[in-house]
Amino acid sequence: MKIRPRFRELSNRSPEAILNALRQALSTTNKPIEGTTLDDYFILRIADPENHFWSPRLTVHVDPAEGGSELRGLFAPAPAVWTMFAGLYAVSIFAVLIGLIWGGSQWQLDMYPSGFWIAGIGGILLITSYAIAFAGQKLGHSQIVMMKNFLDDHIGNL
Repeated sequence: MKIRPRFRELSNRSPEAILNALRQALSTTNKPIEGTTLDDYFILRIADPENHFWSPRLTVHVDPAEGGSELRGLFAPAPAVWTMFAGLYAVSIFAVLIGLIWGGSQWQLDMYPSGFWIAGIGGILLITSYAIAFAGQKLGHSQIVMMKNFLDDHIGNL
């Protein structure tokens, strides 16, 4: 499983037809999916009753292509979740680097290399963050499938 799954599909329909079909589907659907359409892309998300911390979002760019359109989709967590994990990864990597530099300096000076403990803690935090993100993606997998099916059902002819 990828951290941010992507897809690319071709359609024989024009970008305008795809975006109009999706606007109509979003305004009349009873499914737990809501979304926003903009100039050349749209964002689908899970509606509130089904939405949880790990619920993914689907961003799809619709570009003109020979004979129709090209759809490029990206499944990602909500921006707040993505920012939180990016921050955890940054702090973890920073702790590992600082700990290695500090511990290496202490070791070269024949001191007890206590900095290596910081590097170890940073490494554990990095691995734990990755494992939690992977588990969260598993919790949102059924919603990824639901959004992809919604897209295929309402745009069709891909």
